[in-house]
Amino acid sequence: MRGPSDDRRAAQQRAPSGWVGIATATLCATAIGITWPLARTPATAIPLGTEHEATVPLFSLWTLWWAGDRAAHGFNHYWEAPFFHPQPDVFTFSEPMSLPGALSAPLWIANTPPALVYNLILLAILVLNGLFTYRLVRSLDVQRPFALLAGTLGVALPIMSKQLGVLPILPIFGILWTLEGLVRFSRSGNGRSAAWAVAGFLCQYLCSQQLAVMFAPFALVAGAVALAHHGRSLRAYLKIGAVAAIGAIILAALVAPVWQAHQRLGFSRSAAVVQAMSAHAVDLITRPATATLSIPLRDNALEGDTGGLFPGILLSLLAGAGALAGLLDSRTRMWTAFLTLSAVVAFLLSLGLNVELSGWQPYAALREFLPGLLELRSVFRFAVLAQALLPVLAALAISRAAHSMKAPWGLGAVAIVSVLAAVENLSIPQPLLRVPYSSRAPWSDWLRQQPASTVVAHIPLPAGLHVSDYEPDAWRMFAQINHRQRIINGYSSYFPPGYGRYQAQLAQRFPEYAVLCSMKDRLGVNTLVIDRDWFDAHQEEFALESVHALLVPLYADPEVRIFGLAPPAGACVAGP
Repeated sequence: MRGPSDDRRAAQQRAPSGWVGIATATLCATAIGITWPLARTPATAIPLGTEHEATVPLFSLWTLWWAGDRAAHGFNHYWEAPFFHPQPDVFTFSEPMSLPGALSAPLWIANTPPALVYNLILLAILVLNGLFTYRLVRSLDVQRPFALLAGTLGVALPIMSKQLGVLPILPIFGILWTLEGLVRFSRSGNGRSAAWAVAGFLCQYLCSQQLAVMFAPFALVAGAVALAHHGRSLRAYLKIGAVAAIGAIILAALVAPVWQAHQRLGFSRSAAVVQAMSAHAVDLITRPATATLSIPLRDNALEGDTGGLFPGILLSLLAGAGALAGLLDSRTRMWTAFLTLSAVVAFLLSLGLNVELSGWQPYAALREFLPGLLELRSVFRFAVLAQALLPVLAALAISRAAHSMKAPWGLGAVAIVSVLAAVENLSIPQPLLRVPYSSRAPWSDWLRQQPASTVVAHIPLPAGLHVSDYEPDAWRMFAQINHRQRIINGYSSYFPPGYGRYQAQLAQRFPEYAVLCSMKDRLGVNTLVIDRDWFDAHQEEFALESVHALLVPLYADPEVRIFGLAPPAGACVAGP
């Protein structure tokens, strides 16, 4: 039952007329600012962040399309994405971004340019990050203007600029949403607040599975903190327990297809890969390679992916001051301790296997103990969680300073420092990747008209296994948005077992007779789309009678040559 104090708190939480518009406009302007000059070409470019090649941004764009397309069809055949044919369940191999994809469905139905779909989703994610930073800060009884300043800091986190080319790593609003619900539950014991927290975690999983895995142990501790506010109240335990049980059932249903596919294929990350993607201590004090300021030094992005994790001088100072202020206030002490320790622990976890204590690696033990960590590759991204909590702590310092300085000039100084904390972390102008206004091309239009039984191999196949080697395949997946035919090519976080070795054999020996037969017999390929310049450079191999007899010319333009792969019955022998 609600008491008078609950009613007063609810009334205080309600935003006055016009405030929602002001807050939304501020957060939108901040999102546009940190991605500048993206707003000038939103339909023909997407951000690269600190990515060295187009592979990952293009794959994220493709993922949005597939998730949106399947959402429009009731998620029918959702996990059976049309790449890496004939491998099943390939959409479980990477972040499916189910919720952002579903939200993009109306845009795809309306034939919105692919880059514009991507950018609208990206900006919405950034704004939601700021909005839920604001909401979490408000749940700690910080006044609206100071909570909004924290929201702008939440949008402008340097880790967002670093990872701007990796869309699945940008949504942190589910983390903040979960914490907001638990803070509100700790104050009211209301079942709706517990349900709100569970909804936030499910949302985080549907936006970014790996961030949800990273956040899960912190969420459990936060739940314990929320319950600690209620002492031994059986009613509080029953409420949060019932809601958590329902959430766990829903989460299990969401996780099951991915878990089953990965168990069947034996997916995990080797210690060598995890250590390579663990941060070093120096990475925590370098800015992203794209940062506007170079004090401290920018990361040398050519040497690896883990650098540029510095959260900013002013943001760090504000967060430190906020931690002190919150610990001195009995109303916020427990939550301040949680937020502070969580940020410190998350930064330490970002070091992963690069931390040793007398030969013992704490993170190695955690990998064996906590579900999901064995498949976590980019451990340095624990810094995302750490940075997400800093604006919340900073808001406590901003609020305390504002109350200490009643004069208008004092409030202005607080606001200026807060804005400078966001400006300090800017990375503008952002590097942009040019993307065609449409995924249509004459050859992909032709391919779209072919039978549903069509299985395509794009030639040449990648010659190596580095992410840069798969950039041509990422562009081919972009073309697939138009033609929708199944392809044996592709890119994802995981690859089918043995794919790399087999791909290398095909790349080295194509178009040998045995290779063509293997592609037909093992992969079901019946259509070859060959880059025109590559075909022109290998005409002698295609002129061989044994090869020529297997191919049927179907289409040609300045970009590609397309052949049917149709060996006579019984003509093929064992492949490579």
